[in-house]
Amino acid sequence: MRIVLAILRRDWAIERTYQMRLALQFVDMAVIAIAIYFVSIMVEEPSSLAAYGGNYFDFALVGLAVTSFAGVGLASFGESLAREQNTGTIDLLLASPAPIPSLMVGMFALPFVLATLQIAGLLGIGIGIIGSGIPLGGLLMSIPVLLLTTATFAAVGVAIGGMMLLVKRGDPISGPFYQASMLLSGVIVPVDLLPRFLEVISWMLPATWGIRAVRELLLADAGWQDVATETLVLTGFTVVMLPASVLVYRWCLRAAVRTGVLGSY
Repeated sequence: MRIVLAILRRDWAIERTYQMRLALQFVDMAVIAIAIYFVSIMVEEPSSLAAYGGNYFDFALVGLAVTSFAGVGLASFGESLAREQNTGTIDLLLASPAPIPSLMVGMFALPFVLATLQIAGLLGIGIGIIGSGIPLGGLLMSIPVLLLTTATFAAVGVAIGGMMLLVKRGDPISGPFYQASMLLSGVIVPVDLLPRFLEVISWMLPATWGIRAVRELLLADAGWQDVATETLVLTGFTVVMLPASVLVYRWCLRAAVRTGVLGSY
């Protein structure tokens, strides 16, 4: 924890010097929520949303919140490594005696805190004030589901971060993965409205299970027993993906050290 907090303090010291960018991150979420609200006015209680009260605004906002929160895990580690490479500190950081897991968690810490504040504001103002309201019990029960969904995205991000140690520039994976999750995981369109072959693919994405579970808990008055299947599937994804991603990262790190390209950019 000492290493994690040290990295968190360092990243916050850097981030708070860019106050306009920090403020715009919160403005962006508000603008998106307002845009979804006006779109929802044109959608009049579709039958496919009956299980969620027929409210498209709540439906889309929850999907956006889950993917935006989980997307932090996908992008933050690779972006942190790229920043260290750009400033010439990557070799010093990774060659330090600090354990790799502590470094990984530290690089996630500040983006995770900022994302939590953004999503809390998005759901609180969006669903809590404009929408139909957020049940406190459902919100608390959705936290483990959000963390599991984020862990699956983070696993992809860690593997990509390892690859970036070798290729230096260019990330051909995180963009398509996030876009596929946005399109196929039911973020703005119910999964059952997709063509059959796309619906099959959608259930292979962790975000689909996470979004479904959070919507059930927040919008359909569901309990733990109602989302047990989704939680188990997300746990399975996490148990498989996280260790595999760490193995990929360690292999890439050893390869970068062995070939002498760790500190180059």
